Amino acid sequence: MTVTTAGSTADVRAEATQALISAGRTLFTQLGYRQTGFAALAEAAGLEEGFARELLPDKAAVFGALIERTVKVAGILGPAVAGGIDEDLPVRLARTYLALWEPNEEDSPMIELYRVALSDREASQVLRERISKALNGQVDHELPGGEAELRTALFGAQLGGVAFARHLLKVDAVAAVDLETVIQTIAPGLRQTLLGGDSGR
Repeated sequence: MTVTTAGSTADVRAEATQALISAGRTLFTQLGYRQTGFAALAEAAGLEEGFARELLPDKAAVFGALIERTVKVAGILGPAVAGGIDEDLPVRLARTYLALWEPNEEDSPMIELYRVALSDREASQVLRERISKALNGQVDHELPGGEAELRTALFGAQLGGVAFARHLLKVDAVAAVDLETVIQTIAPGLRQTLLGGDSGR
């Protein structure tokens, strides 16, 4: 049954939003981001398009909400940051983020999201902004020294590059070793990027 604006309660709107996000996961994965229109998302969710746009105004917002629901970036990175800004922070963040890609690789939510993002420039931008915003919001205002936002962005780019090489490109030397070996190998560079100064030891 199609859900409309009329008489909608907070619970109905929340349920409808989740239905729209679920439709996004299905259609973005099956058809690709570019080939998926908002009208199709609303129809797949059983919603009138006008009501669906009140919940999430366009497909970029649907994809952004899917990222947040699937990865819960802020909640996942939070415990790593809770340990404080010390020389082990880059390793804690790396271990937390890269672990998202590991379990049963074909079912990894990160791989699924990145495959969708790689199909379209707008989707790539949404994914990058959501993850960067979560990382920057929790870390950069606490970092010592200058250019904290730049260093945080470059740190995220390093982690993304490692994950991409390990799981999507499947570069032999990177994919063949266990995750902890990867993390300990890149740790000095991550410390230098995120913390600066003499932290690369």
